[in-house]
Amino acid sequence: MTANRLKQAALTLFADSGYEGVSLSEIAKSVGIKTPSIYAHFDSKEQLFIELLEDAIREEREKLLLLLQGMEDHPPIERLYAVFLFYTDLDQITKGQSFLKRTMLVPPRHLESRLSQYFTTYEEEVTVHVSELLRGSTNGGTLGEERAERLLALFYALIDGLLVEHKLYDSALYRKRQEQLWSWLREALRPGTA
Repeated sequence: MTANRLKQAALTLFADSGYEGVSLSEIAKSVGIKTPSIYAHFDSKEQLFIELLEDAIREEREKLLLLLQGMEDHPPIERLYAVFLFYTDLDQITKGQSFLKRTMLVPPRHLESRLSQYFTTYEEEVTVHVSELLRGSTNGGTLGEERAERLLALFYALIDGLLVEHKLYDSALYRKRQEQLWSWLREALRPGTA
């Protein structure tokens, strides 16, 4: 019970202030315990942070799979659009997803290489689904390996760029950019385009 309370408190604090901006004493205080009591549940702040990251990736992966399962009978382009929105409609994301996005943008410096492994593994899983949807969304056109890789890179660049823009721009401008970028990706999927 206390471990879960600690994780929930830490998740909120890390999502708001990042790894460096949160101390174990703040986490302990927020659940009403003394700092040394944390060590009964977690060896370190780093271990707590990594567990939260694993939880957040698992949560987001499960949500994505549920989305895809619920749309199995839809055309690939509609499913691709749903995945695009899944990663770019950032106003209604969970605290875990918010924590994950912040960590992706600003990873703790001393954990960058370790976190990169988590993000790479997660992206590889997502790539399987996105690649399939890209291939199915070409309106009967063929999608060679080089073009598929370029479109996949474009997809990731768009969702990553929108993640940054979400923090910088007001909602109206963000929505406009989101729609424009989706239109651009859809155009790129037409046969005969790069």
